[in-house]
Amino acid sequence: MDALIALEQYGTVSEAAVRLRLTQSAVSKRLQALQDALGFRLVVPEGRRIRLTPQAIDFLQRARPLVAELRSLGTPAGRGSISHFSLALADSIAASWGPAVVRRALDALDGILVDVHAHRSVLVIESVRLGRYHIGLCTDPLQAKDVIHHPLIDEPVVMLNSACARRSDHARPLITIENSSATWHEIEPQLKSVHPQLLNRHLIQVESFSAAAQMVRAGFGDGLLPLGLVMELAFPKSCYRLLPGVKRRVSLLTRKTVNQLPSFELLREQLEAVTRAHFSALGA
Repeated sequence: MDALIALEQYGTVSEAAVRLRLTQSAVSKRLQALQDALGFRLVVPEGRRIRLTPQAIDFLQRARPLVAELRSLGTPAGRGSISHFSLALADSIAASWGPAVVRRALDALDGILVDVHAHRSVLVIESVRLGRYHIGLCTDPLQAKDVIHHPLIDEPVVMLNSACARRSDHARPLITIENSSATWHEIEPQLKSVHPQLLNRHLIQVESFSAAAQMVRAGFGDGLLPLGLVMELAFPKSCYRLLPGVKRRVSLLTRKTVNQLPSFELLREQLEAVTRAHFSALGA
């Protein structure tokens, strides 16, 4: 089932194999074994990619919640028990304020343990859906209706001037996150509404905000970046400005079984308080 889920998400056996840390042969054998067990065809070729059959799509819609519930069997259920959660951070949050906020929240709690991981937002969301992680901390994907959302902060987005200059250069490219990311899906409508002129510039969209920040530092263009990352990388305040009306909502995502735990409620409340305090100290 994991092989089929990965194939649905990434479209090729080779990419599914990379994500699952398996060989292509192993993924193909798992798909064939599942197909034999179910008794109907799961995939058909479509150019260089593979397309799931309607029967496979229907099967996944019914199987996905069951896979997640099976993975959640190890989640602590009793009141007063020591709770050990897995928490996945979106990479831009892991590279900035996330780890420190989680650490301060845990320092204020007794009996709660957290293993921290970092991935791109799309993998954080999918992993929470499938029960690989108990909690995700990432840009809030409005389309993720099958998980529970707890907003933490509307993180401001800033304009960082190329090479740390005091003014932006409208003739230079604008460097930011790729258009397939959760953050871009959220901020693009805001930019169109409040700062449409920025979208008329030549856009260079890259896979991570950390890469974008270093490209801006080296003078390859201005950048659209989250405030927390800019602060963490110690850019002088003179070389960036807040973009009014442009923010990304960062939320905790989890499944219903985890959300019901008293220990999760304690952790959530502490993360909310520490996150608000962190950004209040930044003046956001």
